[in-house]
Amino acid sequence: MREIWTLGVEDLVQAIHAGELDAVEVVRAFAERAAEVDGLVNCFITLDGAAATERAAGLGPGSPGPLHCVPYAYKDVFVHGGATPSVGSRDVSLPVRGRASPVLDRLDAAGAIALGACNLDPFAYAATGVNPDFGDTLNPWDPTRIAGGSSGGAAAAVAAGAVPFAVGTDAGGSIRIPAALCGVTGLKPTLGRIPRRGAVPLTYSQDTVGILARSARDVALVLGTVAGHDPDDPSSIPAPVPAYAVAHGGCEGLRIGVDTDAFAARTMPQIATTAESVLGVFTRLGAELIEVDLALLEGFDAAAAVLTWAEALAIHERGLETQTSRYPPTIRARLESALAVHGADHVNALRLQGRSIAQLLEGPLSTADVLLVPTVSSSAVTFDALRRDAVGVSIGHLRLNRPFNFAGVPALAFPAGFDADGLPVGLQLVGRPWAEEQLLACVAAYQEATDWHRRLPPLPPAHLE
Repeated sequence: MREIWTLGVEDLVQAIHAGELDAVEVVRAFAERAAEVDGLVNCFITLDGAAATERAAGLGPGSPGPLHCVPYAYKDVFVHGGATPSVGSRDVSLPVRGRASPVLDRLDAAGAIALGACNLDPFAYAATGVNPDFGDTLNPWDPTRIAGGSSGGAAAAVAAGAVPFAVGTDAGGSIRIPAALCGVTGLKPTLGRIPRRGAVPLTYSQDTVGILARSARDVALVLGTVAGHDPDDPSSIPAPVPAYAVAHGGCEGLRIGVDTDAFAARTMPQIATTAESVLGVFTRLGAELIEVDLALLEGFDAAAAVLTWAEALAIHERGLETQTSRYPPTIRARLESALAVHGADHVNALRLQGRSIAQLLEGPLSTADVLLVPTVSSSAVTFDALRRDAVGVSIGHLRLNRPFNFAGVPALAFPAGFDADGLPVGLQLVGRPWAEEQLLACVAAYQEATDWHRRLPPLPPAHLE
């Protein structure tokens, strides 16, 4: 039988509800695995397997919830159990709206068991997984390389089998970038789909709560639990919540838009080659390929950067005044550069954001149902390479993701292959507002036809026996 920690959400739910696995033993197995993994890749800030196992035992056998004793982790930006999140900093505390996080409360009510809070870039304001206070998160596929960020700890934990799923946030690719670099599936849903109350923000207009897991089917199961309106969250939208876990349709008849020139111009050759292979699978599954022009995304990215600068500065302005030395130099430089943003720039960026969804729907998403776009410009770089060009690496990854935060549309990153160094390569599908079900069904069909999402990183043999 497979090791318990290699099982995904769907497999665990079925086995636990059928009585094939003891629920408490499942939590204990993942807690032990999480402790091992954390020693290898530094993916947790807080981890308490004993408390998690005790909570699982306290649930009892009666009327199990839909995620009964399925372990999970969360990015350390959420309030949980009364604990104030670190947001990746030992010294700087930030205000958080609300004394609870509905997304985590809903998971707990469904019977899921939190193992701990995951590592991240300081203040969720980078895309590398580098953290001077809590240590860097290492890529499970190669510890000399970055895991990405800012939800890097969450992605590394899922990839290495510490948890079957994790909750993160995504303001400019913070779920999708580490998902691609670590070889897992990551969803940034439509803005307003999952409540974000109880999470420390980076940018008010673009922050989105999302999910990382091994597969699209696993993401769908979790999304069905956490999606839905929160009347106490002004950013939450009361849209209907489909039965994601039973999404059907696959790729048959789906029009997939692709800008082949953009792949060639913005990514390393291996990623463009991977895209060709992925498109071949989609066409065999019944999809139709449509050539589209995604030039408008450059303007979205530039405007998204302006919004992020201005809104992050508003959140951190008091901290910069009173605790300047406690901010890492790279983060401090980014925040101080925001002082150069003029009010007119901010207003113009907001005006473009108001038109962005219409421009997508009237442009590339008028002829295509979904878009296949790169998630990252290259596979995971080494820490040495990052130190030589940290700004260039981050900008290269963010510019492929920020436009979809700017427009507020859903995007689903998924494993699509490996490069010559054995590192994961990921792509993403982007859809119309509220089209998560369509994206999940299409990627689930792709994952039934391939096995990239089932691959496990080559951690030391002692941890794989």
